[in-house]
Amino acid sequence: MFGKLLKHEIRHSARYNLVIYLAAVAAVLVMALSLITESAALGAVSCFAIYITGFATVIVTLVSVIKNFYDTLYSRQGYLTLTLPVKSSELLASKVLVSFFWIIIGFLIMALTWVSIFFYVKEQTQASFDMVKILFTDSGLLELLPSGFVVAEVLVVFGAIVLAKILTYVGYIYFAVTVANTRAFQSHPKLFGGLTFFAVMLVISKINNFLTEKAPVTFFVTNEKAFFDLEPMGAVEGAIISYGVGGTLFTGLVALALLVCTAYIIEHKVNIK
Repeated sequence: MFGKLLKHEIRHSARYNLVIYLAAVAAVLVMALSLITESAALGAVSCFAIYITGFATVIVTLVSVIKNFYDTLYSRQGYLTLTLPVKSSELLASKVLVSFFWIIIGFLIMALTWVSIFFYVKEQTQASFDMVKILFTDSGLLELLPSGFVVAEVLVVFGAIVLAKILTYVGYIYFAVTVANTRAFQSHPKLFGGLTFFAVMLVISKINNFLTEKAPVTFFVTNEKAFFDLEPMGAVEGAIISYGVGGTLFTGLVALALLVCTAYIIEHKVNIK
């Protein structure tokens, strides 16, 4: 049954996202065509279109996550959804996983648009790019950069951080929308949903800042290795990157707790209009 929930969620939410995703891909293809035909006008238009659609993919994805969650649980469709023979935790888990899927796709497409602009600019300014490359090589700056293995470690850690932050905001959004659709706040769900979201985010950010200062967990990167340490940022001499991850771990745990609370509210407190 859980697999059917996932399939239905993907199919239902795809209609909100595929149009803008296809628009972004089309803009990238137009840019590729401008390079093939060496058309400066077409390239300028495609750059503008890519810039707009790149940001639009993320915005549309986030809006669709909220809209799909609200429509399938708290609108008329909620009467059908909440009568399905599944636990509220399974229902919520399917929505969280599908939201993860679409948000990651949205960010990947935005990254694709940025990479395409980079290669377009590189192609148009190849001489300047070659000069910078020679400067890095001759000056020995390349030798100061981390090894490939360290770069791989950094990508894995920051990929995990991105996933944790996505989980955090999904937890905030789902909790706020659910609280706003309980009987106590249902008279103005948008107002109370927004207030709940920003109140939770403000409180958690304050605790996050406190923990980062008083109980730091930092990810350090040097040109030789990458490692975690219970030291504040800037404590390791020669570190190329120092990033506090204690707050990210804390907010990720809070997001999981909020999702558990959301499942409980859906099961016992939610009020369908």
